[in-house]
Amino acid sequence: MIGDIEVGEKAPDFDLPTTDAAGRVVLSNAVKNGVAVIIFYPADWGMMCAVEMSSFRDMFHDFEKAGAILLPIGTNSTISHRAWREQMKLQFGLLSDFDGRVSKRYGVLMGDEGYLKGRSNRAVFVIDSEMIVRYKWIAEDPAFEPDYLAILDAVREAMPV
Repeated sequence: MIGDIEVGEKAPDFDLPTTDAAGRVVLSNAVKNGVAVIIFYPADWGMMCAVEMSSFRDMFHDFEKAGAILLPIGTNSTISHRAWREQMKLQFGLLSDFDGRVSKRYGVLMGDEGYLKGRSNRAVFVIDSEMIVRYKWIAEDPAFEPDYLAILDAVREAMPV
């Protein structure tokens, strides 16, 4: 699946409910002081999604030190997100794209039928403080993981000097 947003283009803004204390995240506000790593994933409680979120959890301080905020987005409800976040012991909130609107705008909404219907593909976008896409990765198969070190390098390169 190919996304519609390319590196160098302006990222679509969004306003989504989150499980963190803020209650909602607006992308244009989130990038004001750094870089956002948008992490689309298929579903809470999925085996590969747990592997991916564990990797971001374990590298959280590296991303934080580099000036990034992690914004995982899934199409599950905030209720599911809260329970999964607690079980996974994540230091970052999970954003709910329950209707798939944001996933669709980023070109990562998957499936017309079956278990992927209405789910996000696994994908990562690094967005700089000017709302420009600096890195993009979309899985050819949602069972694939991203290159976490490449994402961290992209964050470092995207930080203003």
